Amino acid sequence: MMVRPATPADLPTIEAIENAVFDGDRLSRRSLRYFLTVKTSLMLVLASSDHIRGYSLIGFRKGSLKARLYSIALDPAEHGRGLGRFLLHASERAAKAHGADFMRLEVRIDNAAAIALYEKNGYRVFDRIEDYYEDGGEALRFQKPLPPDGN
Repeated sequence: MMVRPATPADLPTIEAIENAVFDGDRLSRRSLRYFLTVKTSLMLVLASSDHIRGYSLIGFRKGSLKARLYSIALDPAEHGRGLGRFLLHASERAAKAHGADFMRLEVRIDNAAAIALYEKNGYRVFDRIEDYYEDGGEALRFQKPLPPDGN
């Protein structure tokens, strides 16, 4: 397994994963293409043998020490193998390499698996947002300080 920056050739697979994983609030193909090209974001893919198994999208703001994990998703066939943790850690290292000292993210309040992943990996809730998702669902906001060595 390796994590690398996404390329335009990866877009169809990333879009397929996005559509398979999320019921709502999906990123459109146009948005995904945009995030592949702007300097304020970094899209990573988790791949093995030229097969993409997941992706993450990290956003940056100029002058900010906080990165935002905008999206992270695995092909549903890959769940339960520790690959989410692997991709999360790679995303944290990439954010640190881009100058971030903190990673922030939002997650649906009813997404128990994602919440457990984030909590097990040092993320702590600092806010709750009502009516965050397009269906009116609530979100929890998490944050984690990124250690100097990127782990």
